[in-house]
Amino acid sequence: MQEISLYDLKRQLRTSENPDEVITLLRRHLHFFNRQELSELLCELLEYQEIFFEAAELLIEEGGADIRYKKEGMIPVIFCAVGANKPMAVEYALKKGATLTIDSPDYLYAIAYIFQQHRLAAITDMLLILIRHNIHFDFVLDSLDTPLLLATRHNTNREVIEFLLAENVHKYVYDENGLTAVHYAPFAKAPNLYKIMITGMADIQVKTKFATSLEPVAEVVIKVSEHSTFEEYIYESLNTFLVNRHRMFDDIFEKYYYRLHMIAEHISQIRMKYGEAG
Repeated sequence: MQEISLYDLKRQLRTSENPDEVITLLRRHLHFFNRQELSELLCELLEYQEIFFEAAELLIEEGGADIRYKKEGMIPVIFCAVGANKPMAVEYALKKGATLTIDSPDYLYAIAYIFQQHRLAAITDMLLILIRHNIHFDFVLDSLDTPLLLATRHNTNREVIEFLLAENVHKYVYDENGLTAVHYAPFAKAPNLYKIMITGMADIQVKTKFATSLEPVAEVVIKVSEHSTFEEYIYESLNTFLVNRHRMFDDIFEKYYYRLHMIAEHISQIRMKYGEAG
């Protein structure tokens, strides 16, 4: 008689900190589940466990779990490991016959996610695997996000953005708000992004795609006209922060208002450098 449900076994695989406990659980219940269910367990194992080799071998060799299984019918096991930033699990899956071929845009979400969440040092091994398999990072998701847009908006680590820029990803891809990664640089989680992202006339002249708005601070909405340049966007942002000064804590106002002033000065220096003082 089955002693544990598939749901409960998955939950224990996700949370267990004892590899021996994982092995014991799987060995005890291996014959209660069919191949698809064991493949689901394999996916959980590679995605959530750091020490997994013996358990994975048990599922594959004795249980017949499929390394090419697709979680929820969409995402292959190997891309679950990519999104979880588990390079050892990815290498293991490759040796077992999985592939990193991108035959569905859905798989790109796993790659984009690592740029949103991690420090560069934490994802270096994964990036080397992806590069070795000819995967580039200059792609656009169905949501209109890119790795650069996600990293700029969410990642606190500047070196991740530096890596993507060094990979020559496009800076001027528009998201669903009609803005590019350049437009998010002033309000990025990582400090001083404007120094590496805004470097020439093309950057300060990049325009919004349509009339849009951004709320970088609660209750402070920056409204931008259609086809405004980045330079106009900065001065509109400065004005918006001044008008809404009373809505903000002092430290928040000072942080962003100072940053916007630094960017305005940076823009002036770019204009002087290229002989186009405004």
